[in-house]
Amino acid sequence: MKVLLLGEYSGFHRNLKDGLEVLGHEVQIASSGDGWKKISSDIDLGQTLSSNWSKWTRIGRALLHRQKLINNDIIHIINPYIFPRKWNFNDHFIRYLVRNNRRSFLMGAGDDAFYWQIARKKLKYGRFEDIVKYDAKNGKIRWMTQGAMQWNRELAEKVDGIIPFNYEYTIGYEGFENLRPTIPIPVNCEKIPYAPNCVKGKIVVFHGLNRYGAKGTRHVEKAFEILRKKYPNDLELVIDGGMPLDDYLHFLKRVNVVVDETFSHSWGMNAVYSMALGKVVLGGAEPEHMRAVRVRETPVVNILPDPHDIVNKIETVLEQRDRLEEWGQRSRCFVEEIHGHVKVARACAEQWNTD
Repeated sequence: MKVLLLGEYSGFHRNLKDGLEVLGHEVQIASSGDGWKKISSDIDLGQTLSSNWSKWTRIGRALLHRQKLINNDIIHIINPYIFPRKWNFNDHFIRYLVRNNRRSFLMGAGDDAFYWQIARKKLKYGRFEDIVKYDAKNGKIRWMTQGAMQWNRELAEKVDGIIPFNYEYTIGYEGFENLRPTIPIPVNCEKIPYAPNCVKGKIVVFHGLNRYGAKGTRHVEKAFEILRKKYPNDLELVIDGGMPLDDYLHFLKRVNVVVDETFSHSWGMNAVYSMALGKVVLGGAEPEHMRAVRVRETPVVNILPDPHDIVNKIETVLEQRDRLEEWGQRSRCFVEEIHGHVKVARACAEQWNTD
């Protein structure tokens, strides 16, 4: 098949492309590199900056490359918003791409209207209020508008299928006849070298700073404050981020334990990358997500958006410091078994070929 992967989400499409190519498909990624993560693509759609010049440049790039973006067997769209929204260009151009590719699919990933307006009402807890408070400009969320919902619904109904990558998006799109089974995150472990999770002195515990509100960083900060006082000689506690993806993965090599998102019911891209490297991961691992991706056990330690819960979970890890290498091996094996790029690509291709 000739496949166009439109947009990027923390390397999801880059890893999916690797798997699809192993299966013999012809694949191109068209994206803006997911912002500061600077993830490479085959068709560069331009940087997502707020200036009018950047928006004009991105519109021009999309039009310049339009012949490469059509006449594919499959177009896999990572989010309803890929192109600049100026003059409603995004909606018009995606409609054009859907019409001019044989089959089209929408991923449930990143922020969208169904996540913000539907899923948030069904989740036990969520990051929504913290995003509004800490991450949103002027407290405004574009996905909460009626216009965003109208476009999101139109696209969801127009595509041949909706493929969520975690529980939050599965419940967001419940009720759509074209909703497909949840697909795990793909990771090409051949490009991520495993190393034993050895402790040299202090256990290094790391929280990657991305969007402060979205990841629930305030809860991690409070937990780390408590832990620094209790275990000054046992734990090195680090919060850092804003790195390109490849630099970030290199940085993780010296880390033993990764504290991922505190609000999530599901483990995400960062958790899977970390497990592939052989790290112990604390993050989202609620039973609902495990059922969605058809997994009975996971090495991920489920945490709540509560500093004291995070403290308790890190203390449990500290008590098992002699088992971190074994734990890291289980993390790597779990990723290879559940998130292997070829296995996930095959599952995705099966959905693309299913009516």
